[in-house]
Order: sequence, then C-alpha cells, then structure tokens
Amino acid sequence: MKINIQDILKGKFLVKEDAYRSWNFIVFITVLSLISITSSHMMDRKIRKITKISEEIKELKSEYADIHSKCMKMQLASFIKKKLVNGLKNLESPPYELVIENKKNMDKTQENK
Repeated sequence: MKINIQDILKGKFLVKEDAYRSWNFIVFITVLSLISITSSHMMDRKIRKITKISEEIKELKSEYADIHSKCMKMQLASFIKKKLVNGLKNLESPPYELVIENKKNMDKTQENK
C-alpha cells in the first residue's frame, strides 16, 4: 500500500475501505482542538477579569492612603487650633483629678478603722 502526497491532497484516504480509522482520528483531533480553543478563550476572559480587579484594588489602595493621610492631619493639634473659633491654649499648670466619694463609702471605711 503506497501512499503518496497527491493521494493525501486529493483525499483518497478518506474514501477507501478502511477510511473509518481516518475519520475517527479526524473527529478526535477536531474535538481536541475545539476543547483547546474553548479553554484558551475562557482563560483569556479570566485574565482580563483579574487585570480589571487588580487595577480596581490599586485605585482603592491609593484612595485609602489619601483618606488616611487626611484623617491623620485632622488629628493634629495645629489643625484643630485653626478650626476652633476661640482657639486652643496651652495649660500653665498640669491637670488634676477630682475624686468624689459617696457618703456611704466614707462611713464604711471609718467603721473598719
């Protein structure tokens, strides 16, 4: 059985008696190529989606950094001084704590003594 290039180009191998082997192989290769093409398209779609989400994450991170820096500036005493009508004044003496005790608590402590 001699097969030359002209027979292949004319497609004679597809109409011979044992052509079902060739047809099975051609259908198998076609199905594999369709699966490969579909897989490639799905992968491209996912890559585009990942890229879009990554860009959105970068934008949100930069927006967060900007808002965070604004909040930190708002906490500074100099910023608060500018915003207050009367302004802030430095204390001349340190603050002190007032402790108020209940009369009942004082009576109990005196009884224990």
